[in-house]
Amino acid sequence: MPLALILNQTGCFRINKPLPIIYDHMKMPVLFLCFLLLPCTMQAQNMISMSSLHPGADTISANMKELAIRYPGLRKFGISASGFGYSDFDVKLDDRDFASGKIKTRRISTFFNTPAIKWKGNSLSAGIYYTYTSTRIKDISNKLPEAELTPVTTDRSTFDLAINYSRSDKIFDHPVVYSLVVRGITDGVNSFRRLNLNGSINLPLKKTGNTTFSVGLLALIDPSSPIPVEPIINYYHKFISSGLELIVDIPTGVNLKKEIARNAWVSVGSNQRSYTIFYDRHNTFLDGKVSYNTIELKSGAAFELLFAKNVMLTLDGGLNSFLSARLFKDGENYNNASIISSNKNAPYVNVGLSLVSF
Repeated sequence: MPLALILNQTGCFRINKPLPIIYDHMKMPVLFLCFLLLPCTMQAQNMISMSSLHPGADTISANMKELAIRYPGLRKFGISASGFGYSDFDVKLDDRDFASGKIKTRRISTFFNTPAIKWKGNSLSAGIYYTYTSTRIKDISNKLPEAELTPVTTDRSTFDLAINYSRSDKIFDHPVVYSLVVRGITDGVNSFRRLNLNGSINLPLKKTGNTTFSVGLLALIDPSSPIPVEPIINYYHKFISSGLELIVDIPTGVNLKKEIARNAWVSVGSNQRSYTIFYDRHNTFLDGKVSYNTIELKSGAAFELLFAKNVMLTLDGGLNSFLSARLFKDGENYNNASIISSNKNAPYVNVGLSLVSF
């Protein structure tokens, strides 16, 4: 099969600065630390479960519906469709210039979070995720005589099952929350192609009517992750005078949000996710199972409307940046990936529906 079929997404490795934030009498110096750390953690995030960052056993948090409105990944069900504009890309194969061209992607994503089973400070739940990705590449310029990349359109599906366990406890009479997430990822045809582990510890430091603040560490056992351990910084503050809500949720994003009408919000910010696509390839360069992993940062504006009590409509758009895009053979990891892609930023639009609570 043509080598083009293994290269249906590309990415760049630049780090976008977070969007400017309006500081309404900001007094906590930790916010400046958050923004300084953001570029590092943005590049490091890969296949992280929201249950590692906001575990179900966290009994000091706001009520679950309020949290689900604030953090979309905690909602019970969601479906979204995204479209991206064409962008230029370049591909390296074993550190050699391989090919360049243009790429365009469409993606449909769904997820379902089961209700949590709770007992004596423990919480157990599961998440099921599905992503369909359609990619078109064109205007190819090949640079290696022994390999050829041709225009092609590919369609791939990825399924992801996550089992989430968390426990609320105390250390020296201070609340602490532990969590462990086991993730199995497959293409729906073969058995699980990759197993990931996320483990985290969260220390709540402050909780008032308008402010919550916690820090922690996240451990990642995942060959596609750039680093094995990274910080968690969760900070939320609502400015009474303006009604603005600042949501710092490192390593997944930073957003500034405002309710403009009853059950209607607008927000600006940067948010990150990662995606995996699997292939079976047998040619001169690849022999066997391979996976393609991207880490993407979306920066832009969003509008959300809550209707029918628990259904959220989301419309958003802006600029999509690829922080990482690498292809892994069996046994390879982030540092020794065979194929590394880079592409320029591309505009995107997205529409989604989600269920905030049952």
